Formats: sequence, structure tokens, C-alpha cells
Amino acid sequence: LNIIIDKEYVLRINTSVMTEERLDEIDRLTKRYNEINILSPLLYKNKQNRFLTKYKNYNCYLSQYLDYKTLREVIDDVDLKKIEKEILISIGEFSSKFTNIDLSKTMSMWSIIDLAPLDIDIDEKQENLNDLLEYLEEINEIDIKNELEEFNVKTRKKLKRIYKMLPRCQIQGDLNYSNILVFNNAFKGIIDFNMSGCEVNVNNFVNETNYTLDEEEFKNNDSNELYKLKCNKQQELLNIILSKYTLNPLEEEAIKYYRKICDISMFPNVESYKDFLNKDKEKMINLLRIIIND
Repeated sequence: LNIIIDKEYVLRINTSVMTEERLDEIDRLTKRYNEINILSPLLYKNKQNRFLTKYKNYNCYLSQYLDYKTLREVIDDVDLKKIEKEILISIGEFSSKFTNIDLSKTMSMWSIIDLAPLDIDIDEKQENLNDLLEYLEEINEIDIKNELEEFNVKTRKKLKRIYKMLPRCQIQGDLNYSNILVFNNAFKGIIDFNMSGCEVNVNNFVNETNYTLDEEEFKNNDSNELYKLKCNKQQELLNIILSKYTLNPLEEEAIKYYRKICDISMFPNVESYKDFLNKDKEKMINLLRIIIND
């Protein structure tokens, strides 16, 4: 529960999931964003020099209120491409400045090896892929189900060998339209750090540049054209981040693996694939094969 007080503070009433240690991580991270002129709500300590105040079974804390509209609220009144470009530039700048600095124990929601706080037993992408695999089994497409499963296992094994050596940052990790602040048709800041945590830079990059095919694109292109379209669109977005960040050789290898994991198991992709399987099964299965065999 979030209670806005005089458009200056937000009283946040939470469960025991939010700990003093977790709030300290978030406080350090929001200060980092502010350091590069991305407004993020600061946290305030109480008279005992702690963020948390206990009330019955709840953990309460106070944060700054930022009086700006979210992108979702003004989506029809702004230049969306301009703002999205500014966000991607900020990701590159942030990663260049804060790589391997003051990392937290908490993993971000993007993590596919170490688990984020809300993950239970498996990471979110594995859960999404399992959903797709179950659906393929339901429609009796066992061959492609097995191919995807084998590809996922092999790709994750490749990542596990190099994962610990990859540059990483502490990030907000949930840049959706309801968490992005805008002002005068420009990207202004970020709110909602509940999903924040430590993440491999290239994994963050491919998640934030994921491109989900729409119905018109699927209808008007064959499988090879769809794959090329998806790759080109994502690369255009990725190039914006990489205008401010230089990959090292290990990152250049790893980004291909992370990109494939996203392609087959990011939530919007999985939902669209299930829909497309109903519209043109053969085309969609061909697309999945192209993704895992390229």
C-alpha cells in the first residue's frame, strides 16, 4: 500500500519481504541514477537511523514523491520513439559508469541463473518456456517441443561457464511504461525499484531491447522474413545502447546466448507464439526452428 503525503512523501506499507538490507540496496541504487540525472525516489531514515518502521505485521518506510506523469499516462501525447531512445541511451551510460560497482546480493528479475527474490525454484524465463513447452505438447507438436527444450539446456550450460566473469550492474530492472517518468516530452526518471537487483549487463541489454512480433507482421511475412525482421528491429535498439557502452570479447559471445534465451522464453514472445500457433502452426514452428538453429 502506497500513501502519498502532500505530494512530497510516499508512505509505503509492505510485508516482511522488504528488509532493512534490501532498502539499503535500493537507496544506494536510486542515488546512482540521480547521479546521472535520472530522477529516482530517495528513501528517508527514521529517528533510529533506519529505513524500516514496524507496524503490527507490516514493514513501513518513507520515500520521496516525484510529481511527474508516467509514460503510460501520457503515451498518446508524447514522441514515444524519442523517449524510448533516451531510455536506451541512459542504459548504456549507466552501465558504462557503474559496471561492477557496489553490487548487491539480490538478483534482478531478468536473472536466468541465480534466482531473483520472487522466483521459486526456477527463474521467470524458464517458467515462461515451460508454459510454451506444455502448450506444444497439448497440440501434439512433440518434436519442436523437444528441440526447444534441448536448445535451452545447451544454451544455459554455455552461459553458466562464463556467467561469473561477465560485467554486471545493479539496475532498476523493470522499465515498463508505468515506471518511467516524463516531462516536456522527455525521459525524466524512474520509479518502482521492487524488482531491482544485480544483473549481467548484456542480459539487461537484450531484455530491454526485446522485439515482439505483432499480428500484422506475422500475417504478412514468411518464417525467414519474420526472423530477419525480429533480429533487425532488436539490433537497431541494441545499437543505441552500444553507442554508449563497449562490449568486451566475452560479452560479445554471451550476448548471443542471452538473446536466444529471450527469443524463446520472454513472456510477451511466448504469449505471441502461442497465439501464432493457432493462426498458422507450420509458419510458427518454422520460425522457432530458425531461432534455435541460426
